[in-house]
Amino acid sequence: MAKENTGRALPNQEIARAQSSGDLDQGSIDVSSRAGLLLGAYYTGLSYQPNLLSRGTRDQAIISGVAATVGYQWGVSAHSFLRSIADRLPGASSSMFGRVVTGAVVDAGVVAASVAALRALPPKQHESKARSGARLAAMGLGSAAAAGIGAGLLGIVGGKARTAVTLLATLGTTAATYRYTMSKKPTAGALDAPDNRPHEDDVREVSVPKAMASSLVVGAFLGLAGRFESKIAEVVANAAAKTLGGQVDDHRTIGRIGSAATLAAIGWGGLTAASYLLSKPGTAVEPAHATPPDIPEVTGGPGSFSSWNDQTRESRRWLSMVLTPEEINHVMGTTKAKQPIRVYASLEAASSPEERAELLLREIDRTRALERPYFALFSPTGSGYVNYVACETLEYLTKGNCASAAIQYSVLPSALSLTKVPEGTNQTRMVLNGIMKRLLAMPRSKRPKILMFGESLGSQVSEDMFKGQGITGPEGVGLDAAVWIGTPAATDWKKELWGDRSVSVPPEVGPGTVYMPRAVRDWRNLPDDQKSQVDFLLLQNGDDPIPKFGTSVIWRQPDWLGPNDTRPPGAPRHTKWMPIVTFIATFIDMQNALTPTPGVFDEGGHDYRRETPEAVRKVFSLEATDEEMAAVQEALRARELEWETRRRWAVAETQPTPKRAAAEEKVEKMVGKWIDRTDVSAQDVEEIAQGDMEPVIKGG
Repeated sequence: MAKENTGRALPNQEIARAQSSGDLDQGSIDVSSRAGLLLGAYYTGLSYQPNLLSRGTRDQAIISGVAATVGYQWGVSAHSFLRSIADRLPGASSSMFGRVVTGAVVDAGVVAASVAALRALPPKQHESKARSGARLAAMGLGSAAAAGIGAGLLGIVGGKARTAVTLLATLGTTAATYRYTMSKKPTAGALDAPDNRPHEDDVREVSVPKAMASSLVVGAFLGLAGRFESKIAEVVANAAAKTLGGQVDDHRTIGRIGSAATLAAIGWGGLTAASYLLSKPGTAVEPAHATPPDIPEVTGGPGSFSSWNDQTRESRRWLSMVLTPEEINHVMGTTKAKQPIRVYASLEAASSPEERAELLLREIDRTRALERPYFALFSPTGSGYVNYVACETLEYLTKGNCASAAIQYSVLPSALSLTKVPEGTNQTRMVLNGIMKRLLAMPRSKRPKILMFGESLGSQVSEDMFKGQGITGPEGVGLDAAVWIGTPAATDWKKELWGDRSVSVPPEVGPGTVYMPRAVRDWRNLPDDQKSQVDFLLLQNGDDPIPKFGTSVIWRQPDWLGPNDTRPPGAPRHTKWMPIVTFIATFIDMQNALTPTPGVFDEGGHDYRRETPEAVRKVFSLEATDEEMAAVQEALRARELEWETRRRWAVAETQPTPKRAAAEEKVEKMVGKWIDRTDVSAQDVEEIAQGDMEPVIKGG
């Protein structure tokens, strides 16, 4: 007996008749595959709509490949399920024609029911998981059923040329969907700016022909991965049958569990290997930062409890770049600047969070950091990076009479440091508790103003100390003010403060003295009298994917992709949410969110250099004239260009003789691109690296 995939047997004469007439694939054997092809083609065309940031051809190829695979796999699976139901209805078993008609009726009924369900359950902000899940189910089944109707028509029209007709229909669906999608003129969130220009460090473009060709490779790779997973499941199921007895089909679940465990082990091994490789640069000594500071007020300098050999790449950078009184005097037009204090507890300097916290507190005591009128605790990113723009702004505006501290919880990029957040939060809390203990022993009149700054994952690390405490959290530990930039979507404290507000309207200040703008323009447009009330600012760019990326984007339409007229600043326009695909697109946006040009400050993606100085000035209540702020902004750009040039040039000069000339020439071209000049020489590079040349900085 020949069997179809639902397990029902067709009479031999029925199959012979169907084969001779060429319409066997109108049954559930092949029609679901065609439905999958059509749905995959639809998803592919739709995948070209923009998201938050611009993307390149390679990025688009990955997104399109994922879209095609998701559409195909879902179309085949969901439509096979619908046909298995149709095949069990009365009339389906009487003849091949009856099966075809019954299947079409079921498809049409599911489409109608899905449309009704989607109309009854429009997306709502802050909706329940049940409502989102019901709408996703309606959308998924409806799309599979609609594709099934199209697949059935192809079977009727195609005849013996069914394969060629299906191929043409698949390509036509992709082209038609792409054309229709682009006719709506969708725009990336980065283009949603008052001056109608992309505020990105690097604007990318897609070559559609190349992307489509490459997406076939991506789709094929994902298909092979799926086959690999199925093969593992088959091997495990066979082994289970031999060991436990019974038929292989009785152990399919064990097979799937075994394949999932195998793939998880492979993934974990790959992640471990990547973490090991990426941790090496995080602890490497850069030539430009190899010499320890000779300043007692800096960790690693004379008298420090933490040696220069114990520092990581990011701690060496931050500590080396401390401003001197001479530099501050030059920019601020004074003669009375003090040496700023910078102390850091690196990951390499101690083996546990408790030891790192204690080390940092000892450095704070040694340098008498709490005797300065301003004390700032910086919460670094996953790699240990401390925002030098914020720190230098503080040092300039206080004329050096301040202290800054930081404690490290990882040396890996933030995307690979997510599991370190609890540890980072815990050790930051220990440091704050130690500081509060010391402040309580000081006369109130001599206590410094306690400030905090967090960036990206560092924002989550420091904000989640206050989870469940609302606005009383930062006030309860004695924080006077804080600026957090690019806070990740997973930050619980931020979600608690946001509550049930809508992303479609500018937020008000609150609760308390917290302000959470949807985009930088909300903060800029806030009246000065309200800005002066803000002690805790959670700043974000509207097109920054970090505050928008989360696992729920896989299966749930996010609020920032609601109806077009309700979307917040920086969200893409006329772009539709797609299950899984939007998640991948936003993930790729995260990889493209920070590609800064040294010395060029702009707002966009995960780059906050342009807005940070003014935010620090306002929220930390630092006095400065507009002329002084202009001088600080210029100095910040020049110093960034100087230090990045110094790092690149130092590496080039350490290359062996055969490679050194080429390495230096590469740096010369790179610096020329940064300052928009084509005639940069080795002497120019050396002068910029030493801070002896007034750089030509664009974008000021």
